[in-house]
Amino acid sequence: MKRPVIFFDWDGTIADSMPLCIGEIRLALERMGLPVPPVERLMACNGPTYEESVAVLGLPEERGAEFLRLRKEAEMELVPQVQQFFPGIRDMLDELRTFADLAIVSNGLQEYLELSSRVLGVEDCFIRLQAHIPGKNKAEALALLLDELKPDRCVMVGDRLGDIDAGKANGILTVAACYGFGNDAEYAQADYQAATVADMTLLLKKLLA
Repeated sequence: MKRPVIFFDWDGTIADSMPLCIGEIRLALERMGLPVPPVERLMACNGPTYEESVAVLGLPEERGAEFLRLRKEAEMELVPQVQQFFPGIRDMLDELRTFADLAIVSNGLQEYLELSSRVLGVEDCFIRLQAHIPGKNKAEALALLLDELKPDRCVMVGDRLGDIDAGKANGILTVAACYGFGNDAEYAQADYQAATVADMTLLLKKLLA
């Protein structure tokens, strides 16, 4: 019998990466000699793709490629110093992988996911680290994984509407990580909600064990 698969978003679901997001964008903009917007604008870049963050920040189009290059450099520089879990995540992953395969579906870059998982010591927890695929949204990336893995039972877990929409577009159960970076309106769109990491662990065991 196939093991169920739990698809997790990374930022805001597994990693408490807001300090990293703010730090890397601030550093990139400073290196470009551009003013740093208010922190709320920086925080809004945690969730969208890297390309989308150019518009979120209102940067000149002609400097978009430079920003993306410098943001990536800053991110890889800061991950070992700043990247962190939400409390209880490591215990949750260890418990869930006793009965399910775990996979990441993220809007982050592949190098970022690989470095983060290595820094946090969870390389062995996931059967796949699926990064953003240029030209495809998260629903399409998830569809490719579902077609490859063909799980009998699965669920999509995330903190933003894009994660929930990805699961619904593929006809699978969705769980909102309400401890993440979304809002109540986004969380309400999911089939289930988990207020804490401990609640998430219990809910996923109930749904799939």
